Amino acid sequence: MTRTMVLLLAILATLGGLFGGPPLGDHETLVAQVSRDMRLSGDWIVPRFLETTFIRKPPLPYWLVGGSSYLLPPDRATGLPVTEVAARLPSALAALGTVLLLWKLGSGMFGRAAGVVAALLGSASVFVLLYAVNATVEMLLTFCCTWAGAHLWYAARARTTQARFVHSLLFYFALGVGMLAKGPAPLAMVGVPLAIWWYLEKPQRLLASGGPLVVKRAAVCFLRGLISRTIQAFTRLWFFPGVFIFLMVFVPWMMSVAREQPHAWRLWNWQYLQRFQGDYEDTRDRGPLYYVPIVLGLLLPWTLAFGHALAAPWIQRYRAHRRALFFAGVWAVVGVAAMSAMKFKKPYYILPALPPFILLMTPVVMDFVRRAADSAIGARKLWNGVIAVSAAAPVVAYLVARHSQPDLAWPVLLTGMIAAVGGIWAVVSYLRGRIVVSIYRLAVTTVGAFLCGWYGVAPSLSNFERVTLLDRQLRAAGVPTDAPIVWADQRPDARLRFYYLWKSAHLIDPAEIVKQVVERKKSDATLQQMATERANVLLTGSEPAYLVIDREHLVLLDDLEPHLRSRIQNLTIVDVDGIPDGDDWVVVTNMPADDRTKAVDPNT
Repeated sequence: MTRTMVLLLAILATLGGLFGGPPLGDHETLVAQVSRDMRLSGDWIVPRFLETTFIRKPPLPYWLVGGSSYLLPPDRATGLPVTEVAARLPSALAALGTVLLLWKLGSGMFGRAAGVVAALLGSASVFVLLYAVNATVEMLLTFCCTWAGAHLWYAARARTTQARFVHSLLFYFALGVGMLAKGPAPLAMVGVPLAIWWYLEKPQRLLASGGPLVVKRAAVCFLRGLISRTIQAFTRLWFFPGVFIFLMVFVPWMMSVAREQPHAWRLWNWQYLQRFQGDYEDTRDRGPLYYVPIVLGLLLPWTLAFGHALAAPWIQRYRAHRRALFFAGVWAVVGVAAMSAMKFKKPYYILPALPPFILLMTPVVMDFVRRAADSAIGARKLWNGVIAVSAAAPVVAYLVARHSQPDLAWPVLLTGMIAAVGGIWAVVSYLRGRIVVSIYRLAVTTVGAFLCGWYGVAPSLSNFERVTLLDRQLRAAGVPTDAPIVWADQRPDARLRFYYLWKSAHLIDPAEIVKQVVERKKSDATLQQMATERANVLLTGSEPAYLVIDREHLVLLDDLEPHLRSRIQNLTIVDVDGIPDGDDWVVVTNMPADDRTKAVDPNT
């Protein structure tokens, strides 16, 4: 196995899913649509979505997607800039950059062979494979956080003032770019963890070497080091010039937007501080351990090494790498803890903490495979287990798919067979003592199975069908394509605008929501009343109105006067599965059927 082979695998894992697979999801399409609007309007400062300002999130993903669209042809169907490939390209490149950073960091921390293993683990991890083809900001943020962490490591290890100065300032710059990607997340995922590591580094290593007998000595070391390490942060890590660079990356954009949008500061307070405190819609109590199974799942297929990796900094046989292991361990664990302290949790928020977990697992995976390969009994058990699982898993997956979604049965079987054959292929080299080769083969298998599923199975699993059905039914009902399609109880689904060019609109402008929630401290009940009143005004007015409502929220129309209710017609119901439920969209209008027919444009 050569470095070139590892590089090719990393490219395949991160860029291989760009040219197919399922359509963009709703959140991905929002990024693509905002980027398209930037291209068309020429305004690269204030993002807009459906003719309304969209400044809740920083602009970096929109800038990168819009920039990548200059490198690619426009969409064939619409002739407009920003395609699916352009939308996903920045995430794919960020994923590749993250893998290369893991390679570099792994080599610097644990040796050249470990760098190759770190790249393999990163390339074939579920979180890289899933989010390399996701057009949201998550992989961009992960890259920025990994980039910042790498520079702090090299700044702390630098032997010359010049190298320390360069790496320190690049650390602050990368942290600032991360702020342009997703607000304060880099501070919680990199800044806080590595600040803790900075103060705990020596006491931790002392405890790991001496055990319980040196607890008092470690505590004294920590207390004495508070002042000296703080001074070193200002002198060795160039804190003041670094903070200036950090602020200059993203504050100018914030100031520019705030001059145009007076409510911007209140909006950002609502978006970030109140979200952290749980004073945010859709906040549910998910508990302090919510992220633990998510981390384990996103680190597949290397999850078995997770527990041992957490303990590795304290185990004697890893003492040669103790400083690096503590750096990666504190970075990862404190990052997860910081996000767990948030009341508002989403599975993908934890992504930036996963690269340091990969670094933490790298020497453990190498050691685990080497030690297990020396055991004849363990090797025999492994071989028998892999054979049993490899034979059964594809058949079980095929039978389940055939029962639930028959059209996916054969793609699922093919994906399962690739995984099974690849697993056996990896174990053969494992049993022969070819450690790095076995890891490489398992990585190749994982990437191959994912891409097979991405192109063969994932397109049928997306919920894009409901958007296509809505477009088809609106056209069949004679709704003009330039008519505003107003979404009553949620943000408009961005896919209807991006793919089919319908003039989607908000019932309540996002700025109005902020004004109600933040400035006036109104409750959700007040917003519901506001939505009901706005819907009633639209549907009882003289202008044509088309309102999309979730079936479960049709109570919005309950307050209509009886003599007005007769004017409202059920235009269509978007029901994908044939079962009336809350996922169905109901389109109502105040346009009589005859008038809708007359309004049809024969060219649409």
